[in-house]
Amino acid sequence: MKLSINNHKAGLVTLAAVAVLALSLSFAVVRLFDIDRDLRTEDTHANLWMISQAQFEAALMAESLARYAAKDDFPVPEQAPTSRLPILISRVAVLLDGPQAEIIGKVGLLGDLKAAYLLLTLAKPLVEQGMTSEQASQLRVQVHELGGDLRDAADEVMMLNRTDVASKRAMYLRVVLESLAFLSGIVLSAAFLLLRLFRGVQEASQAKQLLRQEQELSDLVINNVSNQGIIMFDEKLECLLWNPGMEGLLHIKADEAIGRLVQDLDPLFSKPDMIRSLDLAIEGTSTVFEDETEGEAGQERCLEVNCFPVSMAQRKLGIAFVRDVTEQWLARREAERLNFDLEIKVLQRTAALRQAERRLIAAIESAAEGFAAFDWTGKLLFANEQIWAAAPVALWCREQMSLPVFLRCFAMCEGADHRLLTAQPPFEEIEIDVLIKKDVWTRLSVTKADGATIFVRLTDISAYKQVAAALQSALERERETTDAYRNFVSMVSHQFRTPLAILDSSAQRILRRGPNLTPEELATRIQKIRNAGSRLTRLVESVLNAAKLDAGRIELNPEPCDLVQLVVDIGERQSELNSHSTIRFQVPEYSVRVHCDTMLIEQVFINLLSNALKYSGDNPVVEIKVWTEGARAFCSVQDWGIGIPEDELPKIFDRFYRARTASGIAGTGIGLNFAQRIMHLHGGEIQVESFEAEGSLFTFDLPLSNVDQAQQAA
Repeated sequence: MKLSINNHKAGLVTLAAVAVLALSLSFAVVRLFDIDRDLRTEDTHANLWMISQAQFEAALMAESLARYAAKDDFPVPEQAPTSRLPILISRVAVLLDGPQAEIIGKVGLLGDLKAAYLLLTLAKPLVEQGMTSEQASQLRVQVHELGGDLRDAADEVMMLNRTDVASKRAMYLRVVLESLAFLSGIVLSAAFLLLRLFRGVQEASQAKQLLRQEQELSDLVINNVSNQGIIMFDEKLECLLWNPGMEGLLHIKADEAIGRLVQDLDPLFSKPDMIRSLDLAIEGTSTVFEDETEGEAGQERCLEVNCFPVSMAQRKLGIAFVRDVTEQWLARREAERLNFDLEIKVLQRTAALRQAERRLIAAIESAAEGFAAFDWTGKLLFANEQIWAAAPVALWCREQMSLPVFLRCFAMCEGADHRLLTAQPPFEEIEIDVLIKKDVWTRLSVTKADGATIFVRLTDISAYKQVAAALQSALERERETTDAYRNFVSMVSHQFRTPLAILDSSAQRILRRGPNLTPEELATRIQKIRNAGSRLTRLVESVLNAAKLDAGRIELNPEPCDLVQLVVDIGERQSELNSHSTIRFQVPEYSVRVHCDTMLIEQVFINLLSNALKYSGDNPVVEIKVWTEGARAFCSVQDWGIGIPEDELPKIFDRFYRARTASGIAGTGIGLNFAQRIMHLHGGEIQVESFEAEGSLFTFDLPLSNVDQAQQAA
């Protein structure tokens, strides 16, 4: 114990000597580096040169400003203030940004230099744009003051340099003295370490003897360990130690094993893993592994092998501890088997659950309906693409969506109610139909499941709504048609009753008076009978033609036709029938041949012309015009009669419809509808322009029958 304490004290003293040596060397090196850094520091000459350069530029600038104020010319552009000022600014900027700023700050002129730099920077735009003589003189005074400040700075720097040189000389003397002290410490520490070295050699010899004794003691302990085998080997894997425990495990005696290669002793040591572990132990790496083999009776056996590196007498050795762990190995293998079976069952059940989940998600994703699930607080759990694609969701809550936010997105849609705005936990069940965009209706359903999960479903019911709207529209049209036919029957019965009454009254007058009628009166009565019969014929033909057109039994037989001749003939006939009317023609002198069904177009024109005469008062004036444009011919019929109200123009081609201005004038409301449909069969259309109490203009067009005529018209 006393020896150990002495060794401890000796080690501390040695460490102290080493520390003194290291500190002395460190301080000596540090002081040398300080001297070197001072020697490398920029000297005063460079600083004075930079200041003098700035002072020189200030003098040149002052001279340039004086010449400028005197309005002298500058034969060399570099002498002008515009050229000298940037150079002066750059010189001052170098003094402010470089190491000279610290020296100028020491002499107390840094503030004046910054103020002068700011003044020069502000004066630069004025110099570039042009100065007056007074401004140049003022700037010259300020530049001259800057030159004086720079001269003072140079003087102060020179004085400061003298002070620094004196302080550096004192510092160098102090460093020399410190270096001598450090060298003394180094010499003393080195002498002490040499003394300790000689004593260390003696102590190493004593320690070697103690180590031999300890080795003998460890051999004794190793040989008495019987519960595990111990083997020691060298770089050649030659056995150096074989304890009784190894004899019990492998049944090989120590005298048979020591001196032989370990791989020749037993198949255990010839396995590649075992040889690799032994080699790693020699190289300095510890390893542990288990070797599974069969025992003498054919039973399974497991040996645990721990290999460690050993350094002894500057030799690389290895030691291996071999222990029989068969019982632990068998128990662990059984536990691993049970654990493996359990993992297999868990994996199988997990796979089944995931497969069921994938099927459910695939079914939901492929569904035409939108589907989303929320928890009882309204937090989103799942939503398929149909939910995200819904117009309100895509516009308003794409980033963060909860159930209240989701429902509020639909609150602005047609059909929504206040429940979508006030929805909060606990949520109530909702089922409403909303219009999310044009012609797209969706049924929004909110239902609860097991009291915790809330399901939302979006079902497209646009087709249902369209069918319902179509049925409603058909019902409305059916009602309108029924009303129209009822009105038509009432009107037609009235229209038929009037000419029949004329026929009956005229016939009764002829029968009553008989031979007493004069020839003129008889002719008048007969003419009234003929006119009433013609009117009945026209009414019947209008109804029959409309019925044929509805049934699709009217055949279109197009052929070339002279449109000018057609309208002129019909106009002249109408003039003969209406002697009190005036019909004007504005038609080309040449024929305009069109491709049409002459009989049907004649009915169209007669209808337009008769309407123009009928709705133009007692002395109607009608103008008929024919012209061509491109490959089509146009015909218009214009009157200056009662006209049609603007709000009724879109309806005048509807069957049985009559404008309110036509009240009291005989008509069925079939003619214009029939004429428009005839024009549709020809690929044309009747256009109308009309103003109430100002008259109407009806125009229709037909294709020309030949290309030459079309080119002539063009």
